Amino acid sequence: MKVLFSGIGLLGLAGALLVRIAWCQSSSTYVSSSKGEARISVFAAERASFTIPRTVYGTFLEDIGHSVFGGVSAELLDNPSLEAYDASLATLKERFSLPAFEQSTEMGLPLPWLPLREHQGWRYEPRWGHAANSQRYLYVMGLPDQEVGIRQAIYLPIERERNYEGLLFASSGEGPIELRVSLRRHDYPDAILASTMIEVPGSAEESGVPGEVQWHKLNFKLALTEGAVAPLEPVDFAVSVQGQHRVSLDELLLYPSDAIDGLDPEEINAAKALHSSLLRFGGNFTSGYHWRDGIGPVEKRSSMLNQSWGYPEYNLFGTDDLMKYCDLIGARPQICLNLGSGTPQEARQLVEYCQAGADTPGGALRRANGHPAPYPVAAWELGNELWGQFQIGWETPQVYPDRYRAYYDAIRSVVPSTTMMFANGADVDDFRDWNGALIEKDADILSYLTTHFVVGTDRMVNKQAGRAAAWAADFAIPDGMARDLEQVKAQIDANPATRNKVKIAFTEWLFWAPEGSDYPRWDNLGGAILGASWMNMLLSHADFVPVSDMTGLVEFAGISKKLGRVFVTPQYWAFSLYSNYAGDTPVRTRTEVEEYNVQGGEHRVPDIPHVPYLDVLATIDSARHNLILFVVNRDWRKAIPAAIDLKDFDHAPEATVRTLNADSVLTKNDEEHPDTVHPVTTRLNVPGANFRYEFPAHSVTVMSLERQ
Repeated sequence: MKVLFSGIGLLGLAGALLVRIAWCQSSSTYVSSSKGEARISVFAAERASFTIPRTVYGTFLEDIGHSVFGGVSAELLDNPSLEAYDASLATLKERFSLPAFEQSTEMGLPLPWLPLREHQGWRYEPRWGHAANSQRYLYVMGLPDQEVGIRQAIYLPIERERNYEGLLFASSGEGPIELRVSLRRHDYPDAILASTMIEVPGSAEESGVPGEVQWHKLNFKLALTEGAVAPLEPVDFAVSVQGQHRVSLDELLLYPSDAIDGLDPEEINAAKALHSSLLRFGGNFTSGYHWRDGIGPVEKRSSMLNQSWGYPEYNLFGTDDLMKYCDLIGARPQICLNLGSGTPQEARQLVEYCQAGADTPGGALRRANGHPAPYPVAAWELGNELWGQFQIGWETPQVYPDRYRAYYDAIRSVVPSTTMMFANGADVDDFRDWNGALIEKDADILSYLTTHFVVGTDRMVNKQAGRAAAWAADFAIPDGMARDLEQVKAQIDANPATRNKVKIAFTEWLFWAPEGSDYPRWDNLGGAILGASWMNMLLSHADFVPVSDMTGLVEFAGISKKLGRVFVTPQYWAFSLYSNYAGDTPVRTRTEVEEYNVQGGEHRVPDIPHVPYLDVLATIDSARHNLILFVVNRDWRKAIPAAIDLKDFDHAPEATVRTLNADSVLTKNDEEHPDTVHPVTTRLNVPGANFRYEFPAHSVTVMSLERQ
């Protein structure tokens, strides 16, 4: 017999055996079997000595990809401030390879804006200084008896909203003029779908120097008729002037009318339904993020480079927006501090802004921005992956402990005792030097060490491994991680000052593979199977790993938005099954089932012996006393029948079964087929304590049994 989720350190043979025996009373144990039918015994009276905190159901949000712009933000226009597109060369090549963009930049238009009509030639001039927003604005020069303007292709959430509204800044030096704001058929400038006229007041340029302009903030609304735009159809947003008028434009923002404080309502609803307790706002970008850039009126926030990911940062989603979003979805914020390019003083000012009273400079600024009460921050994370040279301002193991202490000392007096503080730990497969230096130097001020596991499921040590071997290795990753965590705990427990005091916060986890590849990945069913086994591992280790954050709430494993349509991934559904239905206390299970061994598997956990095809976790809900059984069938080739034996549990004659499954491990949801993979709910007759159930191939099954 082996204990898969032991949760112990290398304490010596005798100590290890004692701890393993204790864990047998509350965790999942497995016995290798050659029989075709598995046997699952659930010992409902043998419960773990710890409860599972809601903080294991955290999620992660970073300004990467379409997590913010094109994600939680409902704003629809790229580069709204008409700046030079501040991005890496790789991003520019990827996003703007069409010939139309080459021509527009020759005319002086900022990416991704295009001329309304290309044949009109050079009627635009970028101007620097005295901008309404950031550094640059655009001067548009009309033509007699013609319409001259700019346009940008966008996708609308047309299935839920036909009304749109926004604002722009404009200036006219020749007296009042009219601007037309419109939505048009993509690439057909004469096909106007919705239009409104707004007046720009006249404001003479007294000095005659271009750029010295008086800006006017102008609001507008657009209404589409039913059927004017089909779902997933691009349209062009346009701003134009008729006749020989000249006008300066800057900061154009467009939102669907159902936006909630600038946030996407569908994303809010999907996030709220996930019942995630924490929302980590962090990642690589925070090592170069300065929080003051993201506060105050949205239209006044400057555009700049997101250095970590090589594309523009519009600062539409800053600290106050994060707090609003967390409030709407029912999560508490977990915020990463900038220990890359930042300073301890800057960190203290942010902590004051979020958590201090109005009598402090930070609290007074928060109140001036319309938020008098302190925010309910759950945790401060002091840095992100600073052990890696890809990180802005990365550190060595020798230097980071001093930097951590400087930041800790700067903010400690402001942080409430109920708010957690995380030190930046290293990944579990490369932790010894980094974590060791922290434990040695900062043991007195450590409570949590963070760790991450963003793993490529296509990266096999055995390069000759076929698809079957790769899938088997990938589905075993959570078992390998459970065993690696023992070594992390052993290092912590070796120091008396940190033993039984310092815990792990797993603040990023993601299963990644190239898009379109034949591997389990966060957006296909294989990713959901991996994610469910990962949740089994986390819940079984919740005494040592009480905090974890799935990557990410928006983009990657959670909520997606493409071509204007919001949908969720299979892994979102797997996470949801746990966050919505798991009880708060693990109970002991014993499973007899076929096993397999992994050798030369995924490069970070290449060798994993004795992997059971069924991954089992049982929990009790202490409020309703219901028993919840989670079973992951890792075998993608066949269903596995099982005899289930419930001990010490008087249950109702029917159980609710929720099954997450699809035709293939590679099946996924997308904007065209958003509901292909989703849980299916059925009822199951359970006449006695012993019954049989067949777990479908490549599936996640959640069996909820009510106490009689």
